[in-house]
Amino acid sequence: MRTIGERDTAGYGRIRSPWVFDADGHVVEPAEMWDRYLPARFRSYAPRVLQHEGYFHFVCGDRVGFRIAGRAESVAAPGQTPHRAEVPLPAAGATDPVARLRDMDTDVIGVAALYPTFGLMIQGVTERDPALALCRAVNDWVSDYCSQGGERLVGVGALPMTDADDALAEAKRCVETLGFRGVWRRPEQFSRIPALQDESYEPLWAYLAEAGVPLAFHPGVSGLVPYDYLEDRYGDYFSAIHAVHFVAEQMMALTSVIAYGILERHARLRVAFLECGAAWAVPYLHRLDEHLETFGFDRGGLNMKPSEYFARQCFVSAEDVEPGLDAVAASFPGSVVFASDYPHGDGTFPGSTTELLETELLPSEALNHILADNARRLYGLEAAVSHG
Repeated sequence: MRTIGERDTAGYGRIRSPWVFDADGHVVEPAEMWDRYLPARFRSYAPRVLQHEGYFHFVCGDRVGFRIAGRAESVAAPGQTPHRAEVPLPAAGATDPVARLRDMDTDVIGVAALYPTFGLMIQGVTERDPALALCRAVNDWVSDYCSQGGERLVGVGALPMTDADDALAEAKRCVETLGFRGVWRRPEQFSRIPALQDESYEPLWAYLAEAGVPLAFHPGVSGLVPYDYLEDRYGDYFSAIHAVHFVAEQMMALTSVIAYGILERHARLRVAFLECGAAWAVPYLHRLDEHLETFGFDRGGLNMKPSEYFARQCFVSAEDVEPGLDAVAASFPGSVVFASDYPHGDGTFPGSTTELLETELLPSEALNHILADNARRLYGLEAAVSHG
C-alpha cells in the first residue's frame, strides 16, 4: 500500500501512483438515462431542470424546488458555483467513467466510492412504487458506470425512504446483484416516511451488519425533499439553507442511531455521515455524552457513551484541512475519511487532495488513515483494494 511516509507531501505536481481513497465522490446522471432505466409509467417522476434566464429550478414529479441563481450545469462543474462562474463548464467525468479515471489520476485518487446527484433529489417522492422505481433506475445506471472502472469505481446504492421492506429488498439487490459496497439514504425525517427508529427498519440494519456493508447518510439541497422547518425560517434563501442544512440534519441522524439504540443493537453496523465536514463531531459527541450522564437515553438501552459508539462504528468526511481536523483525528483516529465531492460546483478539481497531501497539521499516520485506511474499513475493502 502506498502511504504518505515521513512528510512525503511536497511536490504535488510530480507524478505519483494514485493511492487516495475518495469516500464520497459523485456522478451526475444524464437526463436521457431515465428513458432507458426507468419504466415508462414512472417517467413523470424523473427529476429534471427548469432553466430560466439567470436562474433554475429542479423539478421532480409535481414538486418544484426553490430558485437557484445561475445555470444548472454548475452541478457538474467543480469550483464553478453560480456565485463564481456565469458559464460553468461541466467535467466530462461526471458522466464518463473513462474521463473520471483520468481526473482521479490527476488528484492521486486510486479508488472512489460513488454517489448520485439527481438521486439525491428523488427521495422527495413519497409514493411507494415510484420511489422504489427511481432508486432502482439510479442504481442500475451507477452500476453500469462503475463497471467500466474495474475495482477503482465503487458503487453505493440509493435506498427508498418510503418503505422499510423496499429499502431492505433494494439493499440486497445492490449488494448481491450489483456488487455495491455500500448503501445510502438521506438523513431527513418528513411526513409519509417511517422514522429511523421505526421497528420496521430492524431487518435492514441487521442485514447490513451481517453483510459487512455500511449505511451512509448523505444530504443534499435542491428544494425537492421536504424542508419545511428551514423554509419557515429562511424562505427560499438557498445559500442560508445550504449552510445549515447538511450538518444540522447529520447531527439529528447521529442522535437517532445512538439515542434509540440502533448502534447498541447492531454492533457491526458501520454508519457514515457525509458531506458536512468532520470537526463538528467532537463538540457534538461531547454534548451527547453529557446528556447521557445528565438525563440518560432511556429509549436506547445504551451500555457505552455516545462517543464510544461513534468511535466503534461511525465515520465523517473531510474535504480539506478544516479547522479542528486535528482534534477529530486525535479523538477518533479511525473515523475520518476523505471526500472529494467531485464533480459538484462546491467541490475542487484539480487539487481536491492538495491541502491534505501537503498539510503539516497532522502526522503522516493520521493522514494515511484519513486518505485511505479509514475508507477501506468503511466500505469493507481492507483486503480487496490495494494501492501502489
